[in-house]
Amino acid sequence: MPTRSRTTRHALGLAAACLAVTAAPAAAQTGGTSPDAPAAPRALTPPPLKNTYGRPAPRIESVACERGCGAAAGARPGALVRIVGRGLRRVDEVVFLGTDTDGADDASVAPLQARRRSVLARVPRTALAGRVTVARRDGTRAAATPAPLAIEPFAGTVPSGEIDAEAQERKVFFDEQRPAELSYVLGGAQPADVVVQVVRGSDGAVVSQWTPGVVPAGVPQTVRWDGLAGGRVVRDGVYQFRVSAVDGAGTRATSAQAAPVEADAPGAFEFRRFRFPIAGAHRYGTGAAAFGGGRGHQGQDTFAACGTPLVAARGGVVEVNDVQSAAGNYLVVDGARTSVEYAYMHLRDPALPAEGERVRTGQLIGYVGATGRADGCHLHFEEWTAPGWYRGGSAFDPLPDLKRWDAAS
Repeated sequence: MPTRSRTTRHALGLAAACLAVTAAPAAAQTGGTSPDAPAAPRALTPPPLKNTYGRPAPRIESVACERGCGAAAGARPGALVRIVGRGLRRVDEVVFLGTDTDGADDASVAPLQARRRSVLARVPRTALAGRVTVARRDGTRAAATPAPLAIEPFAGTVPSGEIDAEAQERKVFFDEQRPAELSYVLGGAQPADVVVQVVRGSDGAVVSQWTPGVVPAGVPQTVRWDGLAGGRVVRDGVYQFRVSAVDGAGTRATSAQAAPVEADAPGAFEFRRFRFPIAGAHRYGTGAAAFGGGRGHQGQDTFAACGTPLVAARGGVVEVNDVQSAAGNYLVVDGARTSVEYAYMHLRDPALPAEGERVRTGQLIGYVGATGRADGCHLHFEEWTAPGWYRGGSAFDPLPDLKRWDAAS
């Protein structure tokens, strides 16, 4: 790996990689457990954005409990809350932000109803008292409610012979700070012997399994899954936590039906291995701005407004955080459980993670800029095979990956 005292060959290589970006015009401004120990708490996701993807962000004016409320107009897990505001028709996710600052105790659900001026949602079991926000499918978030929503601890009852199972995130990315998480409660009053499985939604195949043993009824339980099956990252798709139980009297219960599984089924969630790195409106460069364009362009330029947040497409270890005359501020990450290294160039400011730091998928790493040899604000993104970036590996066209991640993120 080149050191901070870059060799002439390395400098020329970066110049060749970034030279072609000057030929493209700038875009118009539009607005289980984890496989490794988590990093220290920090800002993991971009702040709310306005005018993202060409339309104003949703706006929240108030949130209040409507049914199943607790004391003093607060809410209970399972209660219905109504969010009132503007631009809410396309809301895809309601996020209960909890008490911390790094997203580790967030809980989210799909809305039961989304209209232009209001959204109706059920409070997830693991939600904690705190502010609430909403998000569209493209990632655009509203600013959170200024006042927190009071939420009482779970104290509900589940009928005998039933299991109440709830996935805590609708969409999960591999190696992000919070893995896929299930909360479940056994019905009735008798303890039961429990088996928890993760099944593939398309065919019901079991990809992971836990046997917690005898579990008491009526007490919320939590299971986390890191996205691995047999030591390998599973493929993208819909998955579902399935809980089966047998009590002492031989009564059987299960939380899920047979495949195929829809994304909004109880315990179901969408799993993705990568996240698109630009959290805002963007446009792919062509010609000299594409891979192989100009004088051996080694990446793909994607144009976005200066200051648009950038996130890690895949978690991993930061190999390089530096500045160079052609690349500007840039970052290279060795992707976790891949044989690929990912380079992000022309960042507005020095990248946020330090060399040697462990970053997570979706973690904020910097902002789109035009530093170095660049004509217009954009991200120059590269993918390199093993053994790595300027360490004997080879650059390959990242556009197919970028488009696939873009469609799924």
